[in-house]
This record gives sequence, structure tokens and C-alpha cells, in this order.
Amino acid sequence: MAKDSQPDAPHPAGSHKNRKVPASTWADYRDRVRLFWLLLVLGPIAALALGVLWLVEHISLHGLAWPLATWLLALLLAAWHWQSFRCPRCEHGFFQRRPLFLPLLEKRCVSCMLSRE
Repeated sequence: MAKDSQPDAPHPAGSHKNRKVPASTWADYRDRVRLFWLLLVLGPIAALALGVLWLVEHISLHGLAWPLATWLLALLLAAWHWQSFRCPRCEHGFFQRRPLFLPLLEKRCVSCMLSRE
């Protein structure tokens, strides 16, 4: 006899299908860290290349200021984005807000002490 196809039965409350996925995950954390380090390492190279290849020709050496200022602003925004990461467990801020950017070295959530490693 052929078995009738039935729709999936509802999953119990504790199952993985009904579990709320937090807005912040460890993959999101890694993406934020990669963005910061990518901007830190490759940003000056791109800013100097843009400045030297195009802006210095048209504006003189002052043409380097705009790409470098843009890079610094992007780096600050990436660091702020990294610092605003929310803990996957308690959904509070993972890092302290003050002093600016220094708490990025912390290894545990300031609210629930969840380790990031």
C-alpha cells in the first residue's frame, strides 16, 4: 500500500523550527570583524592609490586628504558597527560602550558573560 502524503505535523515548542533566531549571530560577529580588518589593512592602500592616480594630478598633494579622510571615517564606522554587536544569548550589547573602541578586546559579554571564543 502507498502511504498518503501528509503535511508535516507541528513541531513541539522546544524544537529548532520554532526557536527564535537572534538578530546577532556569531557569523554576523565574524563579518563585522572582517569588515574592520579589511578596511584597516586595505583602506589606506585604496585611498592612496585613488589619491595618487587621480586627485594629485588634478588638485595637487591636497588631493590625498579627501580619500584618507573618507577611509578614516569608514574605519570609525566599521569599528562602531563592530562594537554595537548584540549578544546572541541575552541580546544586550556584547561590548561596553565606553571608552570608545577599547572594549573590542573583551572576550565575554558584559551582561551574561558569554564567551566569544
